[in-house]
Amino acid sequence: MTQSISVKCKLIVPSNLCGEIDRTLEGFADACNQILEVAKRENCWNTTKLHHKVYKPVRESTGLKANHVCQAIRRVIGNAKAVKQIHKFRPTSISLDVRTFVYKEEIQSVGVTLMCGRVELKLSIGGYQIALLRGQTPTSATLNKTKQGQYFINFVVDIPTQPTGKTPRVIGVDLGRRDIATTSTGKSWNGKQIQSIRDRHSKVRANVLFHSHSVV
Repeated sequence: MTQSISVKCKLIVPSNLCGEIDRTLEGFADACNQILEVAKRENCWNTTKLHHKVYKPVRESTGLKANHVCQAIRRVIGNAKAVKQIHKFRPTSISLDVRTFVYKEEIQSVGVTLMCGRVELKLSIGGYQIALLRGQTPTSATLNKTKQGQYFINFVVDIPTQPTGKTPRVIGVDLGRRDIATTSTGKSWNGKQIQSIRDRHSKVRANVLFHSHSVV
C-alpha cells in the first residue's frame, strides 16, 4: 500500500525569472476567477461541461498555456467541493501536471512551463527531501509564492505505508482468565498465578464482609 504526500522544496529563482513566474501566477488566478464567475452564474460544477464553456475565452483573455487553463478549471471545481463559498483566487500558486513540469533527480532541478515557455529552476533542498524524492517521478505539483517573496514547489509523491514482505509484530492482551498475553511469534504468558492471587483476595474480602455483617 502507498500513501500520497507533499514534498516541499525551495526554488532558486534567478532575478530575471521572478517577473515571469509572477506573471504566470497572476494569469492563473485571473483564469480561476473568470471560470468561477461562469460556474456560479450558470450553476455549472461539472468539469467537462465547464471546460466547454470557459476554455476558449479564458485562454484567449489570459494568454495561458492550454494545460494551465485545464488545471485552473480543476482548481475551481476542487475548491468548490472543499469549501462552501469561494470569494476570490489570489496569485499565490499554480497547479502543475505532467505536461507542465518535470523533476530531474540527477541534477536536483525542475523544469516548469510558464507563460513565456519552459524554464529550468534549481532546487535548494536537504537530505530529507532528497530521500523522499529518490527514484520518484512526480506527476503533479504546486508552485507557490510566499508573502516574503520566496518560491517553492510541492511535489506529490507516493511512498509505501509499511515495508513489503514483512509482517508487523503485534501483541494481543487477553483480559480473561487464561493466557494474559500472546505475541504474533507464538510466545505467551500464562495468567494462572495472577488469577490464583485474585481468587485468594476475593475470598478474604468475602470473609471480611461476612464477619462484619454478623457483628452488626
